Amino acid sequence: MLLCACASIPLPPAGGVRPPPKAAREVEVCAVVGGEDHRRRWLGVAELSFSEWVTTTISIVVRHPSGVLVIDPAFGRALPVDLRAAPLWSKPILGDLSSKRPIGDLLREVGIAPAEVKFAALSHAHWDHATGLADLPLSVAWLSRTEAEWWPTLEGQFVHGVMPAHLRRAASRLTPFDFDGPPVLGFAASHDFFGDGSVVAVPLPGHTPGSTGYLLAGQGGKRWLYIGDTTWTFRGVEKPAHKNPLLGATVDLDPEQLGVTIGLLHALLLEHPEVQIVPGHDLQDFMPRCEKVFASGPAAAP
Repeated sequence: MLLCACASIPLPPAGGVRPPPKAAREVEVCAVVGGEDHRRRWLGVAELSFSEWVTTTISIVVRHPSGVLVIDPAFGRALPVDLRAAPLWSKPILGDLSSKRPIGDLLREVGIAPAEVKFAALSHAHWDHATGLADLPLSVAWLSRTEAEWWPTLEGQFVHGVMPAHLRRAASRLTPFDFDGPPVLGFAASHDFFGDGSVVAVPLPGHTPGSTGYLLAGQGGKRWLYIGDTTWTFRGVEKPAHKNPLLGATVDLDPEQLGVTIGLLHALLLEHPEVQIVPGHDLQDFMPRCEKVFASGPAAAP
C-alpha cells in the first residue's frame, strides 16, 4: 500500500538495459559505515511497511593502483556542529550524534591514514555524503559538472540537504567531470575515471540535478552500482517506489525525473541481477564491510 500518489515511475522497454561492460581491471571494494540507525521501512520508502530498515550511511573505499579512492566521504570532524545546524524536519532521518562517526576515524581503523587518500568522488552534494571531505585534505574530489554548477547557487547554512560552507572550504580540490563516455547499462552516457572500467560514473538525475552512480568492478567478477540517494532503500528499487512522500518532498528536487531514474534502476535489477545495486542508506549485506585489508599500503600496479 502506497502512502501517497507520488510522481509516476515509468519503466523502459523490456530488454532496453545493456549488459554491464567488461572491465579491464578489477579492484578491491568495501564499505565503511559512518552511521547506523534502526527505523521502520515506511520512513524510507512510499510503502506502508513496518519491517525494519537498518539505515546506514556508507562511504565506499576502492583500492586502485593509482591510489585509494573514497566515494561519498560522509561525515567529518565537524559532525557535532553540523547536526546542531540541521533543521528540525530532518531529525527523524538524521538521528543523533551517538550513531555517527567521522570518516577519518573509520579509515584509520582499516589501516588508511586520511592523508593517504588520493581521490574522493561524490554521488551528490548533500551534507551526509560530502562533509567528510574536510578529513581527506590531500584528495582530489570529483563530482559531476551539473552538480558542481548547482550547489554554489545555494545560500544558507543548510539548504536542500547541502551545507555549502563545507564545499566552499574544499573548493580548490573540487574537480568537475563530464559524462563524456558511451552509454553504460541503460544510462545515456558515462565517465571512466581510470580508463580501465574499474570505476565508471553514470548519471542518476532527479534527487539532485547532478546525482551520480558509480559502477564498480570488484574482484572475481563482482559488480556493484552505488546509487547514493536515488532511493534510500533497496525496496525503492525493487518495488519500484519513491521515498516516503513527506520526507522525499524536502530533498528530491525533480520527482518526475527521479521516477525515470528509479524505473531504469528497477529494469536493471530485473534484467541484470548480477549487478548489485547499493543505496547509500541501505547497505544490508550487498557489499563487504572493510577490514584491515589496506594496512600494507596502496596496491602495486601490475
